[in-house]
Amino acid sequence: MTTNAPGPSLFAEARTPETTVPAAGLITCKSITKRYGRTVAVDGVDLTVRKGEILGLVGHNGAGKSTLTRILAGREQPDQGSVDFAETDRSRWNAATAEAAGVRMVYQELALCADLTVAENAYLSDRRPSKTSTWPRTAERRILETLDDVFPGHGIAVIKRAGDLPMAKRQMVEIARALCTDNLRLLILDEPTESLGGEAAGQMYRYLHALVDKGVTALLISHRMKEVITHSDRIVVMKDGRVAAIADAESSSENDLLSAMGGDVHVDTETMERIVPQGEELEPIADEVVASIAYKEGLKFEARTGEIIGLAGLDGQGQEAVLKLLWAPGILPRGVSVPKERAYVPGDRQVSGIFPLWTVADNLTIAARRAISTFGFVNLGRKRDLARYWVDTLRVRGGALAPINSLSGGNQQKVLVARAFAADASLVLLDDPFRGVDVTTKNELYALMKAEASQGRAIVWYSTDNKEMSHCDRVYVFRAGRIVSMLHSEEITDERLIADSFADATGSNS
Repeated sequence: MTTNAPGPSLFAEARTPETTVPAAGLITCKSITKRYGRTVAVDGVDLTVRKGEILGLVGHNGAGKSTLTRILAGREQPDQGSVDFAETDRSRWNAATAEAAGVRMVYQELALCADLTVAENAYLSDRRPSKTSTWPRTAERRILETLDDVFPGHGIAVIKRAGDLPMAKRQMVEIARALCTDNLRLLILDEPTESLGGEAAGQMYRYLHALVDKGVTALLISHRMKEVITHSDRIVVMKDGRVAAIADAESSSENDLLSAMGGDVHVDTETMERIVPQGEELEPIADEVVASIAYKEGLKFEARTGEIIGLAGLDGQGQEAVLKLLWAPGILPRGVSVPKERAYVPGDRQVSGIFPLWTVADNLTIAARRAISTFGFVNLGRKRDLARYWVDTLRVRGGALAPINSLSGGNQQKVLVARAFAADASLVLLDDPFRGVDVTTKNELYALMKAEASQGRAIVWYSTDNKEMSHCDRVYVFRAGRIVSMLHSEEITDERLIADSFADATGSNS
């Protein structure tokens, strides 16, 4: 099998009309098209999801995956085409009829109400009857039982506000509440494991396969190619709003899928050259401490100019607390030192990241006021040039004038990362910034981080994916709120990170 382009046998099915798929289809799209202004998000898609299968759906950010699945879930209506669901009137396909037919969806951008409890969030989407006087207890019991079934040992208090939970546990709740139904026939999962650790992701997939064994159908969207190949029966590749290929998962490789997506896995050099033009001399970087923490035992941390510092370990072990400590304004605890100018990319872009009513340019330049202002007044020409530079550098699809909400999740994340680096900040803090981002975009952002570090910035980066830590100069591994080890570049391996993640929390920095 070639690793450069999809072979004819592997993707032969993509050239065959979906009408030839055996008549075991649960849901069928016919010529689905969806536009947002000038952007064609989905362009004439024909697709059948078969009963009792896990259908993988992959493609770069902006390929149309999330839009297509929202149409399948009845959350959006196509401009052209139709959706046929077994035993359902296609002329009335909407959110209500889809839910009645047994379609449930887990969204990439979590849809929990932050001010409601876990149980109350589950109750809002659970259509099963419950008595008016006892619904709180009923909702608590139902969501707790589901969480216990899917994520044993989850440790989630269902009477706690959803907004107070860390991202990984919010993801668990989002998955569990979609499963709170007695009529599940199609489960759509949009990047379900991006915020989950390895153990929780494994639990979810074991439960998913058990559901499929009982006849439930699943549609799985993920940028984690290995997960899609491992857990799917068939894989659909989307590109520019169209179905580019369909393949059997067992005969697919990661490179085959990436090639069909039209992506280049090796973009680091190209991106580096866009940011730091070839031949440009970089000034030597003074190895100075930019930020440090040394205010309690077991938490001694420092970041120096020109370094990319990783924060690793199991989710919720204190990494995000360190980021918040380094970012928080006001009076710092004794032993904490940070520069005046710093930038932060939050882990939840919908809650604390984007300004949803603004354009890409407005979102991108909001933290760069000094660079685009004269005597306190914004220079529109500078603002336009700065936005255009970063949109072109990171190839943000949609352009600077597009509404931020019209962009895919990955392109929104590019804008947030660009905002941080467009600011005049010597310390850049990144909270799991590549959640829901495709492999090509990740490589572009890795290159951006390396280029910016080479010009003197200190970058502190938390990721739930151990493999990403290989891009760091040093990594601090956390356990139970303490730093149990500090690894240098040659020591940063997946095996070492996993081993240290389970180390005794009474250990100290090495």
